[in-house]
Amino acid sequence: MAVSVYTCRVGDKYGIEYEEKLREKIPNLIVLHEGEFNLQWNKINFFNTNGNDPVVVLDIDIDLINDYEEIINYPIKPGEFLSMKSWWEEVSGCELNGGFYKFFPDDTRYIYHEFKQSKEFWEEYFIKLGVKPGPVNGEENFVEYMVKKRLDLKFIPDSWCGRMVKEPTKEWLAQINRKYPGDYFYLDKINPDVKILHYTMGS
Repeated sequence: MAVSVYTCRVGDKYGIEYEEKLREKIPNLIVLHEGEFNLQWNKINFFNTNGNDPVVVLDIDIDLINDYEEIINYPIKPGEFLSMKSWWEEVSGCELNGGFYKFFPDDTRYIYHEFKQSKEFWEEYFIKLGVKPGPVNGEENFVEYMVKKRLDLKFIPDSWCGRMVKEPTKEWLAQINRKYPGDYFYLDKINPDVKILHYTMGS
């Protein structure tokens, strides 16, 4: 079963180097550079793709490591929606993490049509609730809300994903090691069980 892998790099926050890094791991990566929606909300377009095979959507700023192919090829059935959890965050506003989705397009077209029909409402909804900060946010909250209406939300193992910063201190690593749902997250190198990393700024 073929798996198409998509990402979007819209706006000027992320340079071409992010796209090139992902393409080193996924040569057939399909990148959306311009879209009808605002910044990361353009990931909603991938819920309306054609074809009968499953689709993977990745954030442009994630890093695939170790045996990352296990994530891309993780089996799902029609009616299931696969994502990952942010175990490293105290408060995320929703259960899933928007950095990784896998689904069958026929299952998700209703998500695209709902957002397109009420785009202005949903772009502001989770910001006005105080769940996410503005000015552009709430895409993963919207996706989770819509997925739970019709689909079975599944997750890859927590030990497969993690957070990293560019220059982690000993204190930062000790903290994330305590939170990691395995023996350790980082001891001289990242745990080989980890397959996908979300690099973020700050502590």
